[in-house]
Amino acid sequence: MKEETRVMIAFVLALLVIVFFSMTSKRGKPQQTQEKSTQIETSESVQSKSVEPIQSETNYVISNNQVKFGNELYTGYLDLLGGKIVSFSLSQYTRPGEKEFTFFQNGIMLADEIGEETGQSMYSLISEPSEKSLILRSNRNNIDVQKKIEVFPSKYTLSADLQIKNTSKEKLVVPAINLYLGCLVLNRHNAEDSVVEFLVTNGGKPYKFNAARQMKEKVSGNVCAVRTRYQMYYFKTDMPVEFNVENRASRLTWGLKIPSFEILPGEIKSFPLSCYVGPSDYFVARNEIKDIRIFGTGFFVSMGRIIFAILNAIYRVIPNWGWAIIVLTILIKVLFFPLTRNSLRSMKQMQKLRPYLQDIQKKYKDNPQMMQKEMMNLYKEYKINPFGGCLPMLIQLPIFVGFFLALRGSIFLRGSRFILWINDLSVPDTVATIGSVPINVLPILMFVSSFIQQRMTPAVEQSQKFMNILLPLMMLVLFYSFSSGLLLYWVCMNILGVFEQYYIYKISKN
Repeated sequence: MKEETRVMIAFVLALLVIVFFSMTSKRGKPQQTQEKSTQIETSESVQSKSVEPIQSETNYVISNNQVKFGNELYTGYLDLLGGKIVSFSLSQYTRPGEKEFTFFQNGIMLADEIGEETGQSMYSLISEPSEKSLILRSNRNNIDVQKKIEVFPSKYTLSADLQIKNTSKEKLVVPAINLYLGCLVLNRHNAEDSVVEFLVTNGGKPYKFNAARQMKEKVSGNVCAVRTRYQMYYFKTDMPVEFNVENRASRLTWGLKIPSFEILPGEIKSFPLSCYVGPSDYFVARNEIKDIRIFGTGFFVSMGRIIFAILNAIYRVIPNWGWAIIVLTILIKVLFFPLTRNSLRSMKQMQKLRPYLQDIQKKYKDNPQMMQKEMMNLYKEYKINPFGGCLPMLIQLPIFVGFFLALRGSIFLRGSRFILWINDLSVPDTVATIGSVPINVLPILMFVSSFIQQRMTPAVEQSQKFMNILLPLMMLVLFYSFSSGLLLYWVCMNILGVFEQYYIYKISKN
């Protein structure tokens, strides 16, 4: 088996590793928003959005007593029963047919439990609807519980402040308070909801919770972040608290626990909480979340951010993400053309030396040291670099992987139309289904172009000819359900590679 074939197999395996890593583990287009004031509406003005009572697995009931809040970026609904946020949607990044990008419904964010109490307390709204803050109040056994939620213009971050007041004339011991922060249903059949990353930090190395292997965990810290492909839930407290997460029947629930404390008559204890609920894309969230570790670190991640920054610069000139991907692919091909040319020439030269190399291998099969020496002498005589065919591929690997990571998690591709049948670059380009099997065009084009490219690659051994068919099939299976934005890049790379090889071989013959 030739060295070039081994490198190709290694490249495919490297992609498999990257796919697995991204499934277990984005400066982009500036947010085009209009200056609007934050808005809060009472339930009388949002009857069309009322939700029928639903009993959830966490024993929290969604009632019709809802309050609408938000700004130009998002809209949320807060249920006075339990004082919890039950619905949250973004105004941007919508797909065809969507009015809003819904993060969650029937949620439990900011629902509270004091001690062993059961059921939910009814809160009353004591702030004026025209104000930027929601203030809710509930009285429980000489304890006045108040929640203040403040919305900021043009930000996904909102602040929540839980205040406990002793309304009695005696010192009280307040039991531990559980504050729910959110819940998500893990859906293995939906790439957007199948992978959830949960991490907690307290200044040191982040602790990550593996929802696929762990069922329950408690971790102390002052920052808790939950991230999916497009969604980010980020919470920060003033002091370390106990964050807890539980995976029960593919339903991930997380929150924090405030330990029991004493409170004097008339005293007020405040527990502020900063909440970011918005896109997990690095180029959006970095303006409000400064800890880069939340978004992931490493060489390939950094390379992906550099590539997307270049892609965004192209998008500003050509305001279509599909054409921007094609232009960037062409630029990458042009940049690496000298390396590709040398690689293909080296493969051609190695093909000519194959008979001589086989003779040396037969002659010195019992003397490996002499075999290596004679082979190196042969390379030196014909001025051939035996690694000339694989080094260019290894050099380009960070670019390929970086492009993969940059496009896979970019929220800017969500709902972005290209041309013809490609209406959304963030999902597969399905044009029809046969039974339950989707017919995706780009993966098929990738297979055909990859097959043609492999056929043009010099091959003399039967095993190599077999790999010319096997590798495109492996790529077809691997990438069949990938988003059309990623496949658009790969198809363009293959098509350009075909013309590139044709040109180089034609010049070599002349």
